[in-house]
Amino acid sequence: MKKETEHAKNCPICGKDNTCGNAAGMPHGTCWCSNEFFPKEIFDLIAPEQRGKSCICKDCLKGFVGGENKYINGKG
Repeated sequence: MKKETEHAKNCPICGKDNTCGNAAGMPHGTCWCSNEFFPKEIFDLIAPEQRGKSCICKDCLKGFVGGENKYINGKG
């Protein structure tokens, strides 16, 4: 497996498995994230050079939308 493909399976915010269906080879549009809304501000948590290379995990999305923002406060 390519290193780039392995990296695509890790959330760029927390580093945990992002359960990306696209990276797992599922047909495009069938991943859990296809039906989710990602606020543009969540992408500010990702270094510019890492954006678009791997998916944000469900836990980070829920935490951000739910107001936890633990990664913004440096506790992540």
